[in-house]
Amino acid sequence: MSTIFLTIAKIDEVIFQGEVKSVNCPGSEGEMVILPHHIPLITPLKEGEVRVKIDEEKEEKFNVQKGILEVSRDEVVILL
Repeated sequence: MSTIFLTIAKIDEVIFQGEVKSVNCPGSEGEMVILPHHIPLITPLKEGEVRVKIDEEKEEKFNVQKGILEVSRDEVVILL
């Protein structure tokens, strides 16, 4: 399975950066799963949990109050 490059950042710090298998986000219209080669989009995030699948065995979770999700061809950026 291919990967996608993810950056989760605040204005003054990078919280996470690296290659991941998938990203689950609390989108304003519901839960979203971002996989490699996802269509480009920009959408607001609501309060909830971002779950990042790094590999088959490792997953990290980040609580978010709100933010913006931007997906391009090979990269996902979450600004908090």
